[in-house]
Amino acid sequence: MSSKRPVAPPPRIPGFTYISLLGSGGFSDVYLYEQDRPRRKVAVKVLVSDLKTEGARRRFESEANLMAQLSSHPYIVTIFEAEVTDDGHSYLAMEYCSRPSLDVRYRRQRFSVDEVLAVGIQVASAVETAHRAGIAHRDIKPANILVTDYNRPALTDFGISGTLTGDSDDDSGMSIPWSPPEQFRDGPVDGVLVDVWALGATLYTLLAGHSPFVMPGADNSQRELINRISNMPLPRLGRADVPESLELALSTAMAKSPQSRYSSAHAFALALQRIQAELNLSVTPFEVLEEPRHEDSHPDEGVEETRVRSIAAIDPERTGSAPTFPSRTRPAAPQQAGPDGGPQDWGQATVLRGSAGSSAVNAGQPPHPADAGFTETGYTGAADATIQRAAAPPPAPNEPEAAPGADHGRRNLWLAISGGTLLALAAVVGLVVAIAAPDTPKAVETQQVGRPPADALDNGTVPDVAALAGAVGAEGKATFTWENPQPKDGDTYKWRVYAVGESSEYQATTETSVQVALNPSVPTCIQVMIVRSDGAFSPMENDSIACVNR
Repeated sequence: MSSKRPVAPPPRIPGFTYISLLGSGGFSDVYLYEQDRPRRKVAVKVLVSDLKTEGARRRFESEANLMAQLSSHPYIVTIFEAEVTDDGHSYLAMEYCSRPSLDVRYRRQRFSVDEVLAVGIQVASAVETAHRAGIAHRDIKPANILVTDYNRPALTDFGISGTLTGDSDDDSGMSIPWSPPEQFRDGPVDGVLVDVWALGATLYTLLAGHSPFVMPGADNSQRELINRISNMPLPRLGRADVPESLELALSTAMAKSPQSRYSSAHAFALALQRIQAELNLSVTPFEVLEEPRHEDSHPDEGVEETRVRSIAAIDPERTGSAPTFPSRTRPAAPQQAGPDGGPQDWGQATVLRGSAGSSAVNAGQPPHPADAGFTETGYTGAADATIQRAAAPPPAPNEPEAAPGADHGRRNLWLAISGGTLLALAAVVGLVVAIAAPDTPKAVETQQVGRPPADALDNGTVPDVAALAGAVGAEGKATFTWENPQPKDGDTYKWRVYAVGESSEYQATTETSVQVALNPSVPTCIQVMIVRSDGAFSPMENDSIACVNR
């Protein structure tokens, strides 16, 4: 940045230490400071003392508010602080971008096509974000695209921004080489289409090494520039590595008529992404904030809620098969009268292991630890099934004690009865499940969905127009007509008078015919392309050109 006025001395700002001057603009100076807490280098933009008018101050504060709204975007300079110094200077502390701006870089060397496409998409996403917030930048140019330490572009200087309807302060300025024709005329302008033009002019500058209508060696005064911007077709870049599709995208973005340009920065970015795909380059993501969705319930809602499961109560006196969750406490032993008339402890109920080699357990004796399903510390977890039976009653005083063989027979009988009962229960359960099960589903024949098949010829590309032809008419005019081989909703057309080495600017139409004045000396030719509603267009092959002779 340069200016004829003297640079103001850096103000004293508490918490900041001055390092050096970064540059000067129309109504502000930019310095490099070091912030104390947190310690970092910041760029401080200070309103100069001789422009401390109410309008300038209001515009400066407006920039701070606008950039604060947008500075979370990855390609917009981040704002840290906006304040007024003790001596009345408004200042803006923002992200320090240490690398040379695009303005400095393009003056040193021309950019490659792949870098220009990537920068164009990234800056377009920042511009689209501002537009969706109702803000038009109005001064997009290489000097206002800084480069961060991580080599990413960062749009800055929203100082003359206004609303999208064209309202702005009377003292706002413009950068002529990157301004569209309508900004030189009286009347309201569309801020979105102004920014689309300026972004196209910026990308053209990076590729050409100069602004679009500057002619090396010619008169490049402001008056001449305004005249060329308003009336002269956009000169071709003439670089062998610049594809025709990029020439066309830039001429569309910089069309003289605002209605013939891309309708948004997003549409412009889509065209640049298609060119990347055409050149087999990595497609740069388009970064824009999506609208938040309000869901009725959060997907993680209730995941960490505490759930209480039911607890099975176990009756220690119950006999039969072992419960699913056996008790981990020793059940109370049954109490009966002993021979002396006092209570006799027969120990816990005998628990038998279901192995064939189990030894008999004498009545009245505690079971051997090897045969017990419960221990002092709880369930042993034996692999085989465990069956619990009631304790055998003690023999009568005069009754002989049962022989071990008889006890073994009773145990086998009990095991046989229990096993049979379990088998019967399993059979009953299986029968019930079989009855309740639904019938086996029958195969359903495939049916055709009631919609027409996809067009096998539509591979996602936009075709050239078909049947393009011209006919000489009255009053020295020719009428050209064409057809759209794959019409879609929202299709429009762009056409221009075509001549080798010299062609006019594209004009938009929704019709499939156009009239042009005949050239008296050479054949009159036009070139036509189809433009989809999303900004995609025809590849512009030879089929898109037709000529007539006078």
